[in-house]
This record gives sequence, C-alpha cells and structure tokens, in this order.
Amino acid sequence: MGTEATFDFLEEGDMTILVFGHRGWREQVEFTAHCSMKWATFLLSLRDFLESGRGRPAPADLKIDNWN
Repeated sequence: MGTEATFDFLEEGDMTILVFGHRGWREQVEFTAHCSMKWATFLLSLRDFLESGRGRPAPADLKIDNWN
C-alpha cells in the first residue's frame, strides 16, 4: 500500500527492454526484499510466456519462501 509500480520500455537494436520499478516504500523491511524477488519471478515468467507460450503463473509460480 502506498507504493508505485512502474513499467517502461526501451528499444535497443532488435530487443525490447522492460525497465521495472517499485517505489515509494516508507521503510526497507523484510517484505521489501520478498516483493522484489517475487516481481523478478513474475517478470521472468512473463518473458517465458511471450517467448515460448509457457509461463509460470500462480499457483505454479516459483516459490521463494513460505509467505505465499
């Protein structure tokens, strides 16, 4: 709550690069690191889906801890 996720796209040659940010955290806590890692797994899943047609959406997503 109170944070902002941003998605920007850049073109470099024949590649499109997604620049992601999750800003506005009031303080750095353990959950901040959890969210950062989960965003990474979701974005990698999205890339796999776009490139191969197969991603890993929940509930089949990569489990990184026991919070979900």
